[in-house]
Amino acid sequence: MYISSGQKGEKNLDRPPRKRGLRANRGRGTFEKDKPAIVTFVDRNTKETMFFVPEHLSGDYVIDKMGGHTDKGSKIITYTDEYKMYSKLESAGYQHKVVNHSFEYANGNIHINNCENRHSLLRPFLVIKRGVSKYNLQSYANLFQFFFNKRLQSHNPVEIVTQAINAIINFLYFLQCLKNQQFLKLFA
Repeated sequence: MYISSGQKGEKNLDRPPRKRGLRANRGRGTFEKDKPAIVTFVDRNTKETMFFVPEHLSGDYVIDKMGGHTDKGSKIITYTDEYKMYSKLESAGYQHKVVNHSFEYANGNIHINNCENRHSLLRPFLVIKRGVSKYNLQSYANLFQFFFNKRLQSHNPVEIVTQAINAIINFLYFLQCLKNQQFLKLFA
């Protein structure tokens, strides 16, 4: 593919500017408006990343997802931006640190740069697909999550692909066992 630069970037063109595409609605997107949010968790110790695509984003959703991926009673410190949805984290028992993006991007160790970094890597991964249905977005995010987290464990691409193939084979075997009702025999 060739990209024609033409007069791109020049300030004074002798023609009116072109207007393409749909006008984006300002503000945060929603699943109903075909602009779903992607909630990102990054463990600062292990660098493990998790992506979630909620149909209805709320503070309760974030607390529910965090509870499913953390040990009960562990001292979790959450770092978020100032979005009001995150105010429920402290009442749920999490230590909550906030960075106000209208004034600063980091305040010492209080930042969400790790999550923003993962978004900057996820976005080009999704652009390659040339449009992803909001219903399939979680699957694509899971695929990116798998490869990103495996990359942290091993830089050998053959090993990563081998692990992916083994995971698929194990999943297909599991489905075959369910189909043949052998799943119940495994636990008998």
